[in-house]
Amino acid sequence: MRILLMRHAEATPGFPDESRQLTPYGEASLRNCPERLQPYLDEVTHIFVSPYQRTQQTLSILLPSQKGTLLDLITPEGDPETVLNYLQLLPDESTVLLVTHMPLVGRLYSSLVEGESRFGIGFMPAQLEVIDCDLPAAGLGRSIAQFTHQL
Repeated sequence: MRILLMRHAEATPGFPDESRQLTPYGEASLRNCPERLQPYLDEVTHIFVSPYQRTQQTLSILLPSQKGTLLDLITPEGDPETVLNYLQLLPDESTVLLVTHMPLVGRLYSSLVEGESRFGIGFMPAQLEVIDCDLPAAGLGRSIAQFTHQL
């Protein structure tokens, strides 16, 4: 399985958290997609996006012709183990794009690649990490590429 872990692009501050929108900079940074990212995006077979507005906006700019499945498991305070268990239900040959939030995205990365999700690594807005794994479980992932979207 290949997993593309992505944090949403830069968003405005505000409340409620679920309704925060992308900033103009966040939108523009996604339109500046690194050319070498495209082959990974072309392989995607499953797209899951948090129900929060800014993740849905991120997906609609990154892949305008694609629709993602809203997944309540990938909100900011989601549990990495629960997400990995969910991904284990997908076919082994899947390429999955998850558009989510900090701290979950960092904790998922740390769980997959380092085997421990307690603290997680930091992700910049619109950062995307590509991870290969035979099984989406703690410590079984290999980071193969990293992309940041910046102007």
